[in-house]
Amino acid sequence: MMRERLGEKRVSRRWMLGAMGATAGAAGLAALRCSDGDGDSPAPTPTEIENETPGASPTPRQQDGKRGETLRFTGFVARDQTFDPHKTQAGPFYGHQALIYSRLLAYQDQAKGAIVPDLAAAMPEMPDGQTMVFRLNPNARWHELAPLNGRSVTAADVKYSIERQLAGDQSFVRKAQWSVIDGIDIPNERTVTFKLKSPMAALHHLFADVHSFIVAPEVSGDKNDIGSTAQVGSGPFQWVEWVDGRHASVRRNPNWHGGDRRPNLDGVSLVQPASTATVEGALRTREVDAATVGRVLADKLKKAIPQLTETTMGHSQFFGMRFSLGNDPFNDLRFRSAVTIALDRRAMIDKFFGGSGGVNPWVSWPMTDWALPETELTTSPGYRPGAGGRGEDLREARALLEAFKSEKKLKDDLPLFVLQETEAALEFGATIKAQLAESLGLEQVRVVPLPLAELARLLLTGEAPWAAAPDNGWIDLDDWVYPYFHANGTKNSFPLRDAEMTAMIDAQRVELDKNARREIGYNIQRRLLALNVGVNLVSERVVSLAWPYVKGFPLDTADGYQHRFADCWIDQADPTFRGR
Repeated sequence: MMRERLGEKRVSRRWMLGAMGATAGAAGLAALRCSDGDGDSPAPTPTEIENETPGASPTPRQQDGKRGETLRFTGFVARDQTFDPHKTQAGPFYGHQALIYSRLLAYQDQAKGAIVPDLAAAMPEMPDGQTMVFRLNPNARWHELAPLNGRSVTAADVKYSIERQLAGDQSFVRKAQWSVIDGIDIPNERTVTFKLKSPMAALHHLFADVHSFIVAPEVSGDKNDIGSTAQVGSGPFQWVEWVDGRHASVRRNPNWHGGDRRPNLDGVSLVQPASTATVEGALRTREVDAATVGRVLADKLKKAIPQLTETTMGHSQFFGMRFSLGNDPFNDLRFRSAVTIALDRRAMIDKFFGGSGGVNPWVSWPMTDWALPETELTTSPGYRPGAGGRGEDLREARALLEAFKSEKKLKDDLPLFVLQETEAALEFGATIKAQLAESLGLEQVRVVPLPLAELARLLLTGEAPWAAAPDNGWIDLDDWVYPYFHANGTKNSFPLRDAEMTAMIDAQRVELDKNARREIGYNIQRRLLALNVGVNLVSERVVSLAWPYVKGFPLDTADGYQHRFADCWIDQADPTFRGR
């Protein structure tokens, strides 16, 4: 049983390096464990939200069986210090903003890499490898809210959204990803042309990425910051409220450009529960329609409420480690490899996820487009399955450690820096410490839980030679490798300077044949498994549970997919809808 108290905010899923800032974790995933929430004030029920915040519920429409009703589900209502969609890194928050804002393109399926038009009327024209021409959907309009009041979305808005980030200060944390753009032309109000400095394989991803929101210049104000009262977009829903740690809601945008009279729902209401008992009670009484949880709680809830339907999805978020190569003993490949190989990843899956998860190369296993195939991974040191495989791993790890100790003296104290919230919730560092003591006799490990800001500072200054924490995970191959392992990567804090690695990362950026690019990605991961500078250990398979009347509840491998609630609907004719 995990010891996390569900009323507390979840820890970051990102490493907080450089100017990338902080995030607040994934929205409503594995954090819902086995706590009773003792000592916490319970989060309000959806009924209480409606009573406390008049106007939060959208005006009901005439229901026709597929349209109408407000979907209510559980998740995390957590953010970082900003409301700006171009600055936030908080998964739950930019997931909520995905209901509000549009992108030129959007992911229909992140794991499979399926990209479709959003604000664009069609996929972009590419007359050459360094030019992209987007023609905007003529029906795209900003919400009927001040200061935009339903005006058309224009090419000038698109240009502003990209240039705002390129010209911004370091608070615009995705500034570097747009640096490939050499110029932006707007021949007319419905057409925008991007000129690139060089060909780039991940161009479509760049405009479909979960953070690539288009905003209007009217909302940013004199300080070039979009605050809580200026959340006006062109997406399928309109902003209603966000109360940290409690609840958030949106109402239907009746003028959305997505077509087919969507969104079907009148609104979406997100509630952060105080405990698993709260989740069960709210589901049982239909005060919430769906919940996204881990495997252990899912089995408990399905036993209590057999009518619930289940959807599962592997999540790209992962639990990993990183080493600082300038610090002894982590500057020795033998020691890094011994530690990495000795860790029992499958035992972690059992402990953290109730057995519902998978082991990772560098790219998390649910990202099937880019992750090294499991058939190969299970032949690699540290990943071999079964008792025989585990025995082989331990023999290799012990031999590496002995070879290291035959030449060098091991320090008496090996601090392992971890996020204190993660340690309280999952005992991640304690698990690593116990496994290394048992498998290698390594008794020197000392777990050092730290608050987020302090851990970030130590990582930046190189004073945290060994750290372990959860991390968000990403979609495209370039996001997984370039920032972290390229010689010029903005988050390469190891720091890794490997000419072979840099050459491969450069090659995948310009390789336009997907199969060839995938093979380069495999070789990058093989090299990373050999170098053991950053280790992605395990990722979870999460579960959404919903009453059968909920149709099309979206779930994907990372936050930011929530725009797909436009396709979700509540079947009022379903027998389980009675009594809702």
